[in-house]
Amino acid sequence: MGAALLPQASEAQSIVSSGTLKVQQADGLSEMQDGGGIWQPVQGTPQLLQGLRTGTGRVTLGGPAGRVVVGSASRLRVYSGETDFQEGRFYLEGAVPAYTSGSHLQLSATGRARVDISPLSARLGVMSGTVRVASGAKTVLVAAGQQFDFKKAQVSPFSETDPWYAAQFTGAGDATVQALRGQVEVLSPNTGPQPAQIGDSLGENQSLRTRAGAWAELGFTGGGYLRLTEESELRVMAVEKTSQGREVTLQLLRGHVWNVVQKGQGGYRLNTPVVSTAVRGTRFRVDATGLVKVIEGQVELPSDDGANISSGEQKQQGQPKAALQLDDLDRFNSALDAQRALPQHLRFKGPLRQSQTPVLSVEARPDTVISVQAVPQGTGAVRVQMAATGDPATGKFELQSAQLPDGPYTLELTALRFGQQQHWSWPIVIDRTPPQLGGVKVTFRGRVMQVSGEASDSAPGNRPMQLLISNGELRAARQVRGQFRVILPAPPHPAASDLTLADSAGNVTHVHLP
Repeated sequence: MGAALLPQASEAQSIVSSGTLKVQQADGLSEMQDGGGIWQPVQGTPQLLQGLRTGTGRVTLGGPAGRVVVGSASRLRVYSGETDFQEGRFYLEGAVPAYTSGSHLQLSATGRARVDISPLSARLGVMSGTVRVASGAKTVLVAAGQQFDFKKAQVSPFSETDPWYAAQFTGAGDATVQALRGQVEVLSPNTGPQPAQIGDSLGENQSLRTRAGAWAELGFTGGGYLRLTEESELRVMAVEKTSQGREVTLQLLRGHVWNVVQKGQGGYRLNTPVVSTAVRGTRFRVDATGLVKVIEGQVELPSDDGANISSGEQKQQGQPKAALQLDDLDRFNSALDAQRALPQHLRFKGPLRQSQTPVLSVEARPDTVISVQAVPQGTGAVRVQMAATGDPATGKFELQSAQLPDGPYTLELTALRFGQQQHWSWPIVIDRTPPQLGGVKVTFRGRVMQVSGEASDSAPGNRPMQLLISNGELRAARQVRGQFRVILPAPPHPAASDLTLADSAGNVTHVHLP
């Protein structure tokens, strides 16, 4: 579509100083430069003087003729009295003047437009009214339903598919490591790599990196996940919670990433060194080389004149769309998707209700992470974390007991698999104290042998104990508790008596009577 070329309007006619813009609302992480150029958290409703930047946050600037909404991971400055958009996402409403990518922008009174700037692309999309774009000796009039590519200086059709500014910001969201295999690292600004752990939450400008043969999944507030395959690195720019789901902004630095974004979860943007994507509900793969494959749904490419790639299509940056061709990496990710969709299922062996050491064997689906706590019963009791050792790839675990003091506990097990948690609990008694035999007597009266005494145990519950009696050729076992009297046939040749008392935890006491 051709552009309307108009005589260049003078700066006095079209540009009003943006120094009149003030902060109307600031949510989340945002900073503004003060008069001395020092970055300070945005507080109150200050006037825009030098610069503004957002992390996971959003700022609304207002002036006499309109307003500007600054999205997350965005940056602007005041240059020669004008608002200069440098990077990120911006929504303009009303007769707001601005400057970006070497061009002056002037909206009409009824104008509504958005500006998207990344290292790959810079474009203006107009929803209503008109926008004059003045650059050098030329002025281009961009009307509603059109977009302007600042790098190519071209006008083309525009349709709004990602109205992030229409969703109310409700807070910062989470990007959490939900599963991993192999060597995976978390990188933070100004610090070295650290081994990634299930449950790690990645903040603004933190990165996730996988080594050879490794992969990791990152889940987001409100649902959806991505899988970073081997030899890849991904940076989290921002994750916002909004009234329409959440807004995620990511940067793939190298490698490949598999994305599953369900409808209704909000916006999702993924940039690479050569391509930028915008998504609202789909399943797709992006490579750092600029290859985009869409398995389900639709992906928009703001860096490629807003081109759309639909289900069953793929596109390499700089080349036309083509039919989807699945490779081994696609099949690997599809197989993992099917596996993670299976419901959690665990099989237990143990623990015994009363024992010297709690033993628990668990079989679970692969990539399950097991954690166990022993919670002492009683006021002010301190939880004791116990180690469940095993291989997440096979889902087989054995509980390694801590040296817990004797007493009653509740054993709590949590199984975490791809962000889904389940809990189980069992009452147990740790008992390492042998039972006691007191006042034991063995008497013979004719053909009758009588064994009496008292059996006691320090463990709670007053459970029966096993008493083994041996005398010559006689062997007998009885369940006893407290005062007891056992009458047995006397052995043909009476001898010394041996008594063994065992409690239900396996502790034993021996008594030898001549």
